[in-house]
Amino acid sequence: MDSEKVEIIIDDIIADEGLISDADEIPELRDMIDSWILSPAIYAILVGHGITLEYLKILDEKALNDISSVSKWTGHKHALRRKLMIWPDSVLFHESTIRNDEEVESCSSAVPAYLKLANSVSVTTGLLEDILVRNEKGKIVCKYYKSHQYLDNVNRRALSHTVVDYYIANQLHFTLPDMAKFAKLISLRFPPEIAETYYNPRDISANKKHPSGLLYDRFHNRSKKDLGKRIRDKVADHISNVKSSALELPDKEIERLSTVKNWLRNNIAPEERIRQHWAESFLLRFRNIQQDKNSDKRTILNDWPRITDENGYLLIDTDFNHLYNTSERLETVFDCWERFAVDFIDYARISNIKDHYSIQLLDTLSESYILISQDTRDYILCTIFHAIVKPSRTSARKLPTIVQAQNDVCCIIDTYEEYREALISIRKEHESANIQLSPRIYAIGHTQSLDSFYVVTQFLEYKLPTFLRCLDVVVKLKFVLDFEFPESCELFWCFICQFFYDINSSRKSKNSQLLQLLAFLKARQK
Repeated sequence: MDSEKVEIIIDDIIADEGLISDADEIPELRDMIDSWILSPAIYAILVGHGITLEYLKILDEKALNDISSVSKWTGHKHALRRKLMIWPDSVLFHESTIRNDEEVESCSSAVPAYLKLANSVSVTTGLLEDILVRNEKGKIVCKYYKSHQYLDNVNRRALSHTVVDYYIANQLHFTLPDMAKFAKLISLRFPPEIAETYYNPRDISANKKHPSGLLYDRFHNRSKKDLGKRIRDKVADHISNVKSSALELPDKEIERLSTVKNWLRNNIAPEERIRQHWAESFLLRFRNIQQDKNSDKRTILNDWPRITDENGYLLIDTDFNHLYNTSERLETVFDCWERFAVDFIDYARISNIKDHYSIQLLDTLSESYILISQDTRDYILCTIFHAIVKPSRTSARKLPTIVQAQNDVCCIIDTYEEYREALISIRKEHESANIQLSPRIYAIGHTQSLDSFYVVTQFLEYKLPTFLRCLDVVVKLKFVLDFEFPESCELFWCFICQFFYDINSSRKSKNSQLLQLLAFLKARQK
């Protein structure tokens, strides 16, 4: 009991600023605590534990817990932590802002792993000067400033590009504390420039919850661009390696995988074992697909009948993930679609749409946006696409109509019975003409009320939960089973592949209408 009483007395003494001697006073630390409008007890606690202003800068979570270990000081600890997390000179600022930055960026652009792992640099006036004199943009900025004693917007951007390009070129991660230091150095080197122009840890005026400024924005955009190219190159290399590995499978491995293949042909359960064997046999299956010359995929579907099962599209997912190494990708169509929907509607409203049906659909979207279902909205977006990016001529030099392109993406049928009749009819038509029935979507119901969704080919039929999932499955069928998209709506599928999957799938990817749309959407993402 006595020891407990002594401990409480000691804690109270530590928190009493009146007991701090003149010799122990740290004016800079007191000014900092006062400027943060914190309790004087916090200053007393810090001084009692020998914390100076310099020590405060490197105070991490463990040290903070050590000096506030008593429960009665918990509130003081949290108050101090909140201030440290927004103080650029603090270790906790570095940790918290990087974490918050990653949370904000998680759906759009992560910094490449090799940049995160790279060593940091010592940000000094000398480094800034060295960057400026070694870079042509930097020299131009300095020359402009010498003549005018200020920087205009063009030279501000050039200055931020110069600094960021130094980090990118040296494969260094431009940390937020480094940005804060460079912003301060720039303001000193080029008065009357202010640091917040180049780095603002929390842009409250713009209601932003993440950092802003020329340095931050430039690094964000460059990192995203470089990461996208790195991923595309890596995926291309991966696909090339997959093709080589599949075609060069040793005879013993083909024999072993053929045993797995036979098991898959003769079993529909258990599901877990099917997925395990499916992943294991990917190279053999990919080899078979490359060797299958039948446009209707009859051979490959007979050899691997699980694809035709009710949930066969889940196996298509697995093969697509293997083929395109999707673990490297930042986003999927499901992550990006909501942001795209808002931007595309804006684009549609400023486009000169002349197709009457598309105009009606756009009006429906504008008048009843909140009331219509998400599937209806998504169907409308994809349908009016063809009135904005109009169909181009096919290989037979025929010019498809907008209506034909719309129906070849998704055809709406009133009832299930009528859908079955339409499916039988189109399959017979393609079989008699000996041409491939490309993957397409059928929806049952009416525009305002779509009930069921199907993706079909000559021998495949998948019932899917949403219209968006149908788009996803059609794309994956193209690249997993080597189907072709219908030529009438090739531009639409080219857009879906390029914008959402980062796959350039068509010779028509340079279509001027398509490029205008992509430029608009990418500008909206910045």
